[in-house]
Amino acid sequence: MTATPHDALFKAAFSQVAYAAEELRHVLPPELVATMDFSSLSLEAGSFVDEALRARYTDLLFSLRIAGREARIYVLFEHQSNADRWMALRLLDYMLRIWDGCVAEGAMVLPVIIPVVLHHSEGGWTAATRFEALFDLSPGAAEFTPHFRFALDDLGAASEQALRERAASAYTRLVLSALQQTRGGREVRELLLGWVGLIHELLREPGGKGALALILRYLLEVRGAAEFATIDTTVREITAEAGDVMQTIAQMLESRGMARGLQEGRQEGRQEGQRELVLRQLGRRFGDLPATVRQRVAMAGGPELERWAERLLLAGDLDEVFATP
Repeated sequence: MTATPHDALFKAAFSQVAYAAEELRHVLPPELVATMDFSSLSLEAGSFVDEALRARYTDLLFSLRIAGREARIYVLFEHQSNADRWMALRLLDYMLRIWDGCVAEGAMVLPVIIPVVLHHSEGGWTAATRFEALFDLSPGAAEFTPHFRFALDDLGAASEQALRERAASAYTRLVLSALQQTRGGREVRELLLGWVGLIHELLREPGGKGALALILRYLLEVRGAAEFATIDTTVREITAEAGDVMQTIAQMLESRGMARGLQEGRQEGRQEGQRELVLRQLGRRFGDLPATVRQRVAMAGGPELERWAERLLLAGDLDEVFATP
């Protein structure tokens, strides 16, 4: 994987021109899309992001024909927690590097470059999308200032339903949903159950199992190997096709020296099941449980859970269940 799991998922999906085309059709103006020859869309080699900024951005450059003319589309993926105030200036720098490369290769006319930003922080985009907005322009100075804007796909401002219903493949919609939602505070199980429809659609697409494995790996990279058991259990509930996918991921984790984390995740998964069982049994015996009891069970380890499970069969009240040994 690349420098961050966000990079890896972005590049795995959108370096494939079919999925890149879906993203571009969504984010660019319809009148421009109507002039674009997507059959000529091609991924160009190289990256223009400074090494020091790789933890915050990754990029892809495409070439295609627009109204019969050669053009470039530069897609910059921002995966930091806040919108970059100077994004338009940064994009101008990268666009100049692309044009410099064209000149070095002997170009006599510069290609149009259409900058696109994909952003996925929870707060949404708050900075300017036009380069000229970065200036405090005095009267008469505007004509001497470069003018351009970048197209923005702001996942932080999109609703989850809008992403699920976007005109795109299940793979693209699930990738965007994962980028939007995985870094938040939602439990992994809740995330996966919210993707049930997309997962079933994805598995009906060619290469669906491999695509699902990629997204589940991303989930593990972001949330940690200790979540393996929860992911494993939940995905197997969602689809019977998940067994070999999860086995492949388990082998990947072990081959990367993460066997300890995987084992800890399995152990935690078993204990979480014990906690749920104890809480259900306590609720059946004693009715609504105080928050302090629920918190105590949530923090308990295996030996305590086993002891309480044995006691509650004969205990007359909650005090007898939780009495000090």
